[in-house]
Amino acid sequence: MTDRTETDEILDGYLTADFDPLQAFVFDDDTDADDEAPSVLAEGPFNMPNPEAAPQFQRDLVAFDNGETAEERIDALFAQMPTFHKMLFTIMGTCASPLPTADLEEVIAEMKRHHHSVYEPLTLCNLLERAGAIAQTDENGTPLAEVEQEPLRVEVEGVEYWRVAPAPEVFWSLTEAGAAKLDSYRPMEMIAALYEAEPQYGAIFTTCLELCARDGGASLREIGDVVDDEPVLQNPKRYAMYFIDKLEHAGAVEWTGQWSATEHGRAYLHADNEN
Repeated sequence: MTDRTETDEILDGYLTADFDPLQAFVFDDDTDADDEAPSVLAEGPFNMPNPEAAPQFQRDLVAFDNGETAEERIDALFAQMPTFHKMLFTIMGTCASPLPTADLEEVIAEMKRHHHSVYEPLTLCNLLERAGAIAQTDENGTPLAEVEQEPLRVEVEGVEYWRVAPAPEVFWSLTEAGAAKLDSYRPMEMIAALYEAEPQYGAIFTTCLELCARDGGASLREIGDVVDDEPVLQNPKRYAMYFIDKLEHAGAVEWTGQWSATEHGRAYLHADNEN
């Protein structure tokens, strides 16, 4: 006769009349019943849903605008929006000189033609403004909060009145913190870093970049047909998208309906050919 195991004893317990499956799987909890969170079905004041019963979600990242300095807020914003770096940098660069809202919206709308985004143009501007990268100013770059508007003196049927002056036209200007962040964006160095980090794939990066530099760019399938079967990509297995993704984040290629080389990507190829 074999020895009884702990599993056998548990199974025997299941068969007893006193077995309560609900109690058998209760987990110990140090929280008193009186201290438990209110039910999501509990009513609050005036028969409205209880706001204290709303689920509490823990965020992995602290909100970007909790940073103490503009530099911290800008870095946090970029960390939370990794796929929007090119758009954010382009907006910042466009605002190097005061730019009217309508003109800036046109620039962003053009970028969005090839970069799907749920954000409206002004939403991106407001995010950068909250971070401290750009600011609303007048045409001279003076922050709107510092612009003094003199009331207008008007005369109606011989009677003089003071009328509130219309709000000044809104321009967007790059701040000092934004300029510092923009200066850190150096695609040529970032592209070179790709080659340095993975020298075994140097020829693959170059081939992908050359295909994207053709007139009209190249599709991912076209790039894959050229590089996917290269021996160096078999172990570990790599595909074209691996290299396109890295080149895109480095500012060497961009999506324009096809994968196309940017001005920085073309400049890097030109410099590499000269060497």
